[in-house]
Amino acid sequence: MATQYPHVEDGIEIRVATEEDREGVWNLLCKYFFRDEPLTNGSEPKEETNFGKEFLLSNIAHGTCFLAVVKDTNELVGVTVAGPKGPEEPEHLAKAAAEEGNTKWGRILKFLEKVERDADVYKRYNVTKVLHVIATCVEEKMRGKNIGARLYNAVNDIGKQMGFELQTADCTSFYSARIKDRLGWECVNVAYYKDYFDADGKQVFRPDPPHECCKTFAIRL
Repeated sequence: MATQYPHVEDGIEIRVATEEDREGVWNLLCKYFFRDEPLTNGSEPKEETNFGKEFLLSNIAHGTCFLAVVKDTNELVGVTVAGPKGPEEPEHLAKAAAEEGNTKWGRILKFLEKVERDADVYKRYNVTKVLHVIATCVEEKMRGKNIGARLYNAVNDIGKQMGFELQTADCTSFYSARIKDRLGWECVNVAYYKDYFDADGKQVFRPDPPHECCKTFAIRL
């Protein structure tokens, strides 16, 4: 039986994000996600860190994004952004990358297009309705409390309730990939940063160790 939300455990409430949470979600992403995310901190220009706001926050409207909140203080300490995608997702990413051009965000979108095409989860799993985890972050002082896993499981629960067939995630971080592996997700594609170059033959992403690749994971719902 799926967990019902909001759900409280060890003083942390996991609940669905609403439109009223947009700025809180964005502020937490800016403070922790972009700072730690390998595609962001591993590419140029280094000082450019916060972008794609509408791309990310538009997913709140689907009812598939979750927050982790300290119950006693109502402090937001974790967030996961997830939304639906279909077989045409590579084309959507290609169009967005072309519109953005040769910017940092444009280069990230182009890489994600390649990852999407290579993983090809629709054909691999013979599905059409997929829920994709786009971004997850946890407040630094709250790490090690299993909050990331709880957020992923919440998306899993809501995905089942909404009739999604598959849940996926492109783990650009070594640590997020480790969580998915621990939770029993299947790794379906690996894209190494050392093998990805721009038109001039320059390696695009050079994050610090232990981040060396983007792993696409999937789990049936």
